[in-house]
Amino acid sequence: MITKFRYDISFLRAFSVISVLLYHFKFSYFKGGFIGVDIFFVISGYLMSKIILSGFEQHNFNLLNFYKRRVLRIFPALLVMILFFSIIVFFLLPTQFLVYLKSAFSSSLFFSNIYYYLNSGYFDQSSQYNFLLHTWSLAVEWQFYLIYPLLLLILRKLYLTNRCLFKKFYYLLILFSLISMLYHNSNSNSFSFYIFYTRAWEMMLGGAAFLNENKLKKISEKYKILITILSFIVIIYFTCINDFNGIWPNLITIIPVFCISVIISINYDFSIYKSKMVNHIGDLSYSIYLYHWPFYVLSLFFALDTRVRYRLLFILLSIILSILSFHFVEKRKYDKKVKYLLSGSFILFCISFVLTKLDANIYFKKIGNLINITANYKYSNEANEQYNLGKKHLLSTQKFEDYNIKYWAVKNDRLNVILLGDSHAGMFSKTINNLLEENNINCIQVTADATYPMLHSKSQFKGPISFFNYFFKIYFPLNLEKIKLVLISANYAAYSKDELIKKINFTDTYFNKYNIKVLYLGQTDIYPIDYPTYYYLKTTYGNEYKNDIKNKENLIEINNFLKHYLGNKYIDLMNYKINKISPNYIPYMYDTNHLTYYGTEQYKYPIKNRILEAIN
Repeated sequence: MITKFRYDISFLRAFSVISVLLYHFKFSYFKGGFIGVDIFFVISGYLMSKIILSGFEQHNFNLLNFYKRRVLRIFPALLVMILFFSIIVFFLLPTQFLVYLKSAFSSSLFFSNIYYYLNSGYFDQSSQYNFLLHTWSLAVEWQFYLIYPLLLLILRKLYLTNRCLFKKFYYLLILFSLISMLYHNSNSNSFSFYIFYTRAWEMMLGGAAFLNENKLKKISEKYKILITILSFIVIIYFTCINDFNGIWPNLITIIPVFCISVIISINYDFSIYKSKMVNHIGDLSYSIYLYHWPFYVLSLFFALDTRVRYRLLFILLSIILSILSFHFVEKRKYDKKVKYLLSGSFILFCISFVLTKLDANIYFKKIGNLINITANYKYSNEANEQYNLGKKHLLSTQKFEDYNIKYWAVKNDRLNVILLGDSHAGMFSKTINNLLEENNINCIQVTADATYPMLHSKSQFKGPISFFNYFFKIYFPLNLEKIKLVLISANYAAYSKDELIKKINFTDTYFNKYNIKVLYLGQTDIYPIDYPTYYYLKTTYGNEYKNDIKNKENLIEINNFLKHYLGNKYIDLMNYKINKISPNYIPYMYDTNHLTYYGTEQYKYPIKNRILEAIN
C-alpha cells in the first residue's frame, strides 16, 4: 500500500525533538519542552495504529513482520549510541563507568523505565546526571509495540465487523489508562511517569486520531486551518510556559496531547511543513533524541552547562553525531540481520550486567574504590549496616504500617538515647550505635528518608510522615520517662531559614515541654555532583563549578546561623578537620551529601564527647 508522505508528522517530529533538546539544555523559553516526548508518543500511536488496522483491512497484517520492522527501526541507532558513550565515559569520566553500565544493561533490553522508576524520579536532581535517562521513553514505546498489536488482534474481528462498538471499547481502554495515571499520581508520580500502561493513553490517542481522520477530512478547509492553528497555539503555550509543579503527566496533559491528536487527524499541509530543513530535522529526530541528552550530561559533569557558547557547542556535537548516525546507522539495510541485532542487544545486556558485578579495581588500579563507591555504595551491605536500611531506618518507598516498632524498644537497665531525623541522621546510625554501646547506652533509632522529624512534616513521602506522626503523638509521650537525650540530625541546608526556624522551634518546644535534653548534629558538606566524581574531576582536570562557591557560602551561612541559634545544643561538624579521601581512595561521601561509614567514623569523637557531657 502506497501512502502519501505525512509532512505534518515530519514537522511535529522536528518540533518535538527541538523542544526536548532546548528544554534539556536549559533554554529559558522552553520550560515545558519535555512535552516533545508526549508528541512522540502520539505520533507513534497513530503510526502503529495505521499499520496494524490498515493491515487488518487489507488482510495482510503479520505480527512477526511488525515486530521485525520495529527492531530494524529502533535497535541499531540505540545500540551504537550506548557503545559510543560507554567509550567516552570509560576514558573521560571513569568514576561514572559502573553507573553508566547499570543504565546500559536496562536500556539494551528496554526495561530502563522500570529500572529508573525503582531508583529515581525523572525530575530529581540526581537523575539529571544519568547518561541514559532518556531511554525510558524508548522502553515505554517498545513495551507498547509489544503489547498493542496483541490487544488489537484480539479485537480484530470487532474492528472489521462493528467499527462503532470497536471505537467505544477502544475509548474505554484510553479511559482506563488515563484513570490509572491519575490514580498512581496520588501515590507516586514516578510510577505514572515511567510505567507503560499509565502512558498508553497518549499513544492510544494517536490511535484515536487514525480512527477519526476520515471524519475530520470532511470539514471545510477554513475550519481545518483554524483548528490546526489553535491547536498549535495550545501546544506552543505548554512548551514555552508550562508550569507543571513537578508532576507530569497529569490531568492537564490531556489538553496538549489531544491537540496533537487533532493536528494529526486533520492533516492540513501548511507550506512550512514542506521546508527541506524541517523535513531533515524530522528525519534526524530519532538520532538527535538519542545523542543530545548524553552530551548534555557530559556538559554538566565538566561544568560547561552554564555558558551559552558551551551549550551551543554540545548541541552542535549532538547534531553532528545525529547526522552520522542517521546516514551510517539508521539508513543502512538490516533486513537480514534481525537475529544479529537481537543477539547484539542481549550480548550488550550481558556484558554490561556482568561488568557491574566486578570490582572496578580489576581495571582501574588507582581509583577503583572511587568507582565502586560511586556506583554501589548506596546499595551495599556496608550502607545497609551503616543506616540499618529496611530495619530501623524507614525508606521513602516503605509504608509505616510495615515498620516494626520493636526497634524502638527502651531498655530499663540502661540509659536510652534517641537518634532522630532524616537520612542525615540515619547515616550516623552505626557510628553512634557503636559509641553508645561502648558506654553501655542504648540507642533508639527513629530515622526516615527526606523528612524533617516533626508532626505533619512537609514531605512527598507518606510513609515517613506517618512514621514521625506516630513517634511524636504516641511513642514518645508513653516512653519519655525512660529517655535521657534526643540527638537530632537533618539536611538543614534543604530548607530556607524561615522554614528551618519553624522546624527547629517545633522540636525544641516539644522536647522542652517534657524537660528532655536535645543535641543537634551539625550540617555536613554538599557538592554539586557526587563527591567521588567531584574529587576525580577536580584533581584530574582542575574542574571548577560555578555553583560550588555559592553552595559553600550558603552552607557556612547556615552553619553559623545554627551555631548562633542553637548555642551549646549544636555540634559543629563543618569546622572539624577530617580526611576526605583515605590512602586507598575511600571517599568520605558517596553521593552529593551523604557520608560513607569512613566519613561518619571521623566525626566519632566530637559527637561522643558532646553526648557524654549532655547525659552526665
